[in-house]
Amino acid sequence: MEYSKVNRYTISKLSLGTVALGLDYGISNAEGRPSREKSFSILSTALSMGINTIDTARNYGDAELLVGSFLDQDKDHSATNLVTKFEIDNETLLNKDKAREHAYNSIRSSCSNLRISQVPVCLFHKGKDQPVDLVLEVLPSILQDLKDDGLIDLAGVSVYYPNEVERFLDVPIVAGMQVPLNIFDQRLISNGMLQRLHLEKKFVFVRSVFLQGLFFMQPSALQGSLSDARPYLEALHDLAVRAGMSIAELAFSYVKDLKGVTSIVFGATTEQQVIENINLLNSKSIPLNVKQSIEELFKIMPEHIITPGVWKL
Repeated sequence: MEYSKVNRYTISKLSLGTVALGLDYGISNAEGRPSREKSFSILSTALSMGINTIDTARNYGDAELLVGSFLDQDKDHSATNLVTKFEIDNETLLNKDKAREHAYNSIRSSCSNLRISQVPVCLFHKGKDQPVDLVLEVLPSILQDLKDDGLIDLAGVSVYYPNEVERFLDVPIVAGMQVPLNIFDQRLISNGMLQRLHLEKKFVFVRSVFLQGLFFMQPSALQGSLSDARPYLEALHDLAVRAGMSIAELAFSYVKDLKGVTSIVFGATTEQQVIENINLLNSKSIPLNVKQSIEELFKIMPEHIITPGVWKL
C-alpha cells in the first residue's frame, strides 16, 4: 500500500467509501447493501490490507453508525483516519446563525455516531445546485469555528463540479477537496485545477473512478439519458482491449498515476471487491498511445453522462 503525508496524518492511497454499506448504491450494484456482518468483514479486510482511511457521511444511511460500531469493537484499528461530511441546505445558508447551529449539530452527531471526540477530516458536501457565492459567504467562518472549538481537525469541501474547485482554493481553512475524476471526466485535468491543488499542497480525495459502476455496464443495457453514453462506453471497451487491460485496470490506472491525487475513494459490497481494488494499485501503466486516445476521445464529454447527480434512468 502506498501512503501520503497530510499534516499529521498518513493517508493510504486507497480510502474505503462506505455509501454502499449504508444505502443501496451504484448503477451496476444488483445485490444491494450488504448485511451488518458482511459490512464488518469488508471493513476488516480493508484495514488488515493496509487501507487506513474510511470515507463516510451523515447522509449515507447508517454508514457512520456502522463504522463507529465496528471501530469500537476493533481496537487494533482505533487510529484509523476518518473522513465524514455534512450538508447545509440553501435556505439555512441564508441565515448565518442557523447555518452555524446546523453544522455544529451535524458534526456532533457524526462524532457520536463514529464514537470519536473530533472528526479528523471534515468535508462540507456542497449540493449540486448550491451557488458557490452563497456557500463562500458562510462556510469559511463555520469551518474555522468548528476547528477552533476542537470538533474537527482538517477541513475541506466535496464538490460536484470540477469548475468549482478554483473558488475554494484561496480559502485558508480549506485544506483539501474531494472531487470526481475518471476517464470520462477529465475536467479537473484540463482546467489545470489538479495541478494547482498539488502545487498548493492541498489534499485531494478522488471519487467516481468507475463512474459509479457505469464503466462496467454493457452499452446495450443503458437506458434513459445514459443511452447517449453507449458510443463512449463502446470506445472505452475497445481501448481496454488495445491496452491489454481490463476495464477496471484501465480506469484505475488512469487516475492512480496522476500527480496530486492523495487517495482514491472506492466502494465495495464484498471482501473480494476490496482485494480486487487493492490489487489494481499494482496494475501496469496505460500504454502511451492508448492514453493519448483516451485524452482525445473523452476530453469533452456531455455533462449528463459524467455527472451522476443529473442522471435520468
